[in-house]
Amino acid sequence: MELKLALVARSQNKLENVREELIRRGTPAENVLVISFDFSNVTGSKEVVEQTLRKFGSLDYLVSNHAILLSGPILALPELQDPDYIEKIFRINLFSHIQLAVHALPHLEKQNGHMFFTSSILGEIPMFSASLYSSTKHAMNGFFYSLQQELLARESPVSLTVGAFGLIWTKQVDELFADGPTFFYDWTKGSVEDCARGMAEAYVTRPQTLTFSRLTGLTYRPLWYFVPNFLHEEMIRKIMAFMSKGAENK
Repeated sequence: MELKLALVARSQNKLENVREELIRRGTPAENVLVISFDFSNVTGSKEVVEQTLRKFGSLDYLVSNHAILLSGPILALPELQDPDYIEKIFRINLFSHIQLAVHALPHLEKQNGHMFFTSSILGEIPMFSASLYSSTKHAMNGFFYSLQQELLARESPVSLTVGAFGLIWTKQVDELFADGPTFFYDWTKGSVEDCARGMAEAYVTRPQTLTFSRLTGLTYRPLWYFVPNFLHEEMIRKIMAFMSKGAENK
């Protein structure tokens, strides 16, 4: 069975770079479809599924990984309080994922397919410098864990994994924290390579949740559920120290 991929993102140039790398590694050019799309256009999400079906004829896996990652205390930043801006964040981080799931599901059921939706450990715990991002991820968890139940109730052949991700050490994160420590515990960080490996395994094992790194879940979940005041104080201490360090470096 040949690998056939539909890659979707805003940047056409970055998509083409990934496509070229896949071809270099042996994937036939005709097996890679690139679609430049802005997921703030929620209703247009259906067309992403339709383009994939027109190209390949069927759909086996849906991996929905897009999000706007933003930070800053909302009470201190008036631009984060703007209703139109908040709606845009929810369109991208939540509503578009729901639309993709709804439109892809009938086609995935024909193939006994699987869906993977990338959420965050911040969908389970709070962080005052990421209130908008965290709220979209809490909402995402509420919807997709409920959808898991609905799929089970209707005895659907489609399975669904929610990715509860902590700090993935990407190039962008490395640049963000280049001047000093992060506000996460060092031993909860995870590499891009290990995260990708975990996601690939999840496409086979189909767990209800993939937590990465594992220590992230083992640390933050019990802190929040059993000693929430400690987590509040610890988060505030770490984030304020990071923000003060950033101010000193300006």
